[in-house]
Amino acid sequence: MKKLEIAVLVLLGLLFFVWPVPRTISLRDLLLVLILLVSGYLAWRQGWPRGNLRTLFAPAIMIATLTVWMYFVALFISSESAWSIDELSSQWIRALVALVAGAVVAMAVRSDSDFKQKILLVIFAALLLHVLIVDILALKQWSQELMAHQEFGRISGLAGGPDKSNYLTNLFMCFLLAELLYRLLSKKRALPFGNVFLGSAVGVALFSMFAERMRNGVAVLALMLLIAGLLWLLAQKSRLRKTGFVAGAAALAVITLGGLGLAVAIKGGSDLKKLIETAPVAWDTEHHQGWLDEKKYGLPALPSGETVDPSAYMRIAWLKQGLLIIGEHPLGIGFGRNAFGHGLKAKYGQGGGHSHSGLLDFAIGTGVPGTLLWLGFFVSLMRLAWKRARAAHSHAAILLMFLLLDFGARMMVDSVVRDHMLQQFLFLVGLAAVMMACEGPEKRKPSA
Repeated sequence: MKKLEIAVLVLLGLLFFVWPVPRTISLRDLLLVLILLVSGYLAWRQGWPRGNLRTLFAPAIMIATLTVWMYFVALFISSESAWSIDELSSQWIRALVALVAGAVVAMAVRSDSDFKQKILLVIFAALLLHVLIVDILALKQWSQELMAHQEFGRISGLAGGPDKSNYLTNLFMCFLLAELLYRLLSKKRALPFGNVFLGSAVGVALFSMFAERMRNGVAVLALMLLIAGLLWLLAQKSRLRKTGFVAGAAALAVITLGGLGLAVAIKGGSDLKKLIETAPVAWDTEHHQGWLDEKKYGLPALPSGETVDPSAYMRIAWLKQGLLIIGEHPLGIGFGRNAFGHGLKAKYGQGGGHSHSGLLDFAIGTGVPGTLLWLGFFVSLMRLAWKRARAAHSHAAILLMFLLLDFGARMMVDSVVRDHMLQQFLFLVGLAAVMMACEGPEKRKPSA
């Protein structure tokens, strides 16, 4: 292997390991720029790909138009132009650099299947290392808590919190599910290890999810399993009788509902009855203002006298208030991680932070046009990935599909359209999308 290719692999491994670690921003930026420069030189030396990248024209235009719109809102619509421009520079531009870097890495490896495999393997290994650290810390901490007769706590790993650690675990599950589905559909391997190791990695990831105990992560995993099963069933449709196909679809539905039920049951949430009782109280934001400042106003009580479920109450109330802000500012108030808090401050003179929904914060910041462009970026890429996965059983397409599903679902209920999470996502999207486009036309081979 050539020295520059080894350099790309080393830099990638380091980047994906330090990316989620707090207080490593300068190191992340340096590694990202080095990857862009080295892989860009490799891609230039062997000639940039042309024709196949035309399939990515629509999502590329959408993300470019979205960027122009964000700056337009910041400069001419937002009442806090300096804040929004600063957020664009520190958040969005960094994420775009990551997107371009991922795409350029894919261009550098398009004609070398061995190098492509090593690229995926290095990223897989870095994510696996984070998952293993969570598992090791869980075993260590829980043994101490067991001896002290204490309740098992959530584990954060190196990412700075169980929510961010769980984001990495779900990202790792994207790679595992893509590999599993690719092997089932094509009878080939994208990653160079056996089924026993793959099964063990699944077990390690599931234990990590249990240690982190994030309901949203379990729900997103159930959704990904549903789509994976559906794609496999469609691939086998010609072999299955109608009753078998229906039975398989029913089984997928049961698995999904079971996963959602497990998500609700995970400690930290409430029972379903309390959740249902909390919803109307949370929606009545005019009479209950705990959502605006919990310390100042306190949490309201349910008709039964119990206190509302804090997580459900806040999320529902913030959703309503976020929609009201969007209705009042349909063109947006300016992109920013805490656009929701800035909207509350402008409307009520108090409030801050984010809404715990990346999509809601994004919609408040960029308005209806920006949200439509962002969702259009997702839909256009998902359409390409789905068609490619069905027609050619492409590993890159399957991986891209799971990445979009994971992040798309997660941004509905978590603040992930920010920081290293957004950067990692866009880097992997650029990598998988260009790998998919550079594969060229390939007819699907009959399953063995």
